[in-house]
Amino acid sequence: MKVNKTELAKKLDKIKSVVPKNSPMPALMGVLVKDGYLIASNTEMTIKAKLEGTEGEHFIILARAFDLIKNLPDGELDISEGKGNKITITMEKIKNTYPSLQAEEYAYTADRVLEGGGMMAIDCRVLKEAIAHVLYAIPSKSPNTVMTALCMQAHEGKLNFVGLDGHVIALTQTEFDGEFELLIPRGAAEKLLSLEMSGNIYIEHNKNSAVFKADEYEIYTRLVEGEYFKYDRFFENYRDEISVRRSDLLEAVIRAKLCTEEMTPTKFEIEGDELRLSIKDKTADYAETVHLKTGIGEKMVIGFNSKLVLETLKAHTDEEVLMRFSGSSAPMIVCSESLKSIVLPVKIR
Repeated sequence: MKVNKTELAKKLDKIKSVVPKNSPMPALMGVLVKDGYLIASNTEMTIKAKLEGTEGEHFIILARAFDLIKNLPDGELDISEGKGNKITITMEKIKNTYPSLQAEEYAYTADRVLEGGGMMAIDCRVLKEAIAHVLYAIPSKSPNTVMTALCMQAHEGKLNFVGLDGHVIALTQTEFDGEFELLIPRGAAEKLLSLEMSGNIYIEHNKNSAVFKADEYEIYTRLVEGEYFKYDRFFENYRDEISVRRSDLLEAVIRAKLCTEEMTPTKFEIEGDELRLSIKDKTADYAETVHLKTGIGEKMVIGFNSKLVLETLKAHTDEEVLMRFSGSSAPMIVCSESLKSIVLPVKIR
């Protein structure tokens, strides 16, 4: 086959993270070239990337060839199959032959029909923005595997995107007519963010798996099993509400955190239209006052993990945020037009 080197290297770079370094199925330790697509797969996820010039082809490029392809000069290259399961990469005065495996040994799941499920379409920009908002709240690892999932839940005219890890909760939503719930592994959510997709994304799903299809890429993923948490109730009750310019508070928390290497909580002292944040430990005695756009009457003191507050404020993108409280031992609710978040407090001395 003859393909554009830059386009081939770009697509390989986008999908190679799915290729396992070790596998009981050696064929999966490479990328399958098949009928107009590059296909990378492991036991949990498959990605198909469209590539012109590969129509009618059927062979495997093992991972050891990826670096050579990336470092070839720009232009057209030729990849040909040889006898004895070998492929040869040729470009101008450059030529190298690699061992390969029989393409028939490459087992992947993206082409399976998802019976007993449903289908929906969502604008790619809307999907990516929603994932980006809540991804910070989804842990990479957890004893409770449900926590490692992005929850997509369609209910009562809304499509909710939720992430939580026991310390923070993030929720964003868009209008949607339908009813379903998908628990998407964090890794699949990250790939959806990283791929250059546009237009509508079509989602097919059943109780075990889901496929996200766009013009250039398709992602198949197994779904996380289990029942998601009843997160709605955490956003309902609060006693006091303040509003603040997000960038002012974000910059103040960054400065405070820079002054210490310890895991000391940040103390919030809220009184009137001022929020005084401080960190005091063996290495720091930092304090800064942030002006509030709207304040509260009765003074309140509450502590938070600085890292969680930073991640929460960064995930919000609006200029102004509302911060809601029910006391010094209750979670803080952070709201903007695009996102709702919850941060649990920590004890302070």
